Amino acid sequence: MELASLRLSNTRTRPRKQPTPTREREDRLRAGRAAAQTLRSVSPTATLVNVQLRFISAATPAHAAQSFVLYPPAKAYFAYPCPYGDCDGIYNLDAAANRAMAGEKSRITGTLECDGVRSHNGPSRERCGLQLKYTITAQHESQ
Repeated sequence: MELASLRLSNTRTRPRKQPTPTREREDRLRAGRAAAQTLRSVSPTATLVNVQLRFISAATPAHAAQSFVLYPPAKAYFAYPCPYGDCDGIYNLDAAANRAMAGEKSRITGTLECDGVRSHNGPSRERCGLQLKYTITAQHESQ
């Protein structure tokens, strides 16, 4: 056997950098989604859950509204990142989604304020405070 065939593959190592707040937020969201159960497991009678997000800001132009539809095989994960790229905030709608899926009310609305921190002015970090109006609607199969 030749020595050249025993050489280790040319793998690159990542430089040791401090993770950015945005990168940490992405990792938290990814881990949360991976750990979440399916909609079918959380709410066996739910046929779909519709999540509508509308961002309220004094800045113009406003962020575009977002919409998500989850079906029984989807992960029942209801945390969404703040739309500002320099913010580390996450809107957690788990409690509202659970109320909608439990059948207490099939339509839940509310407002949340981002508790993240933005770094748009260089090293100084400011509280985000972007408001989110949400509507979560759960449809259940007829019994």
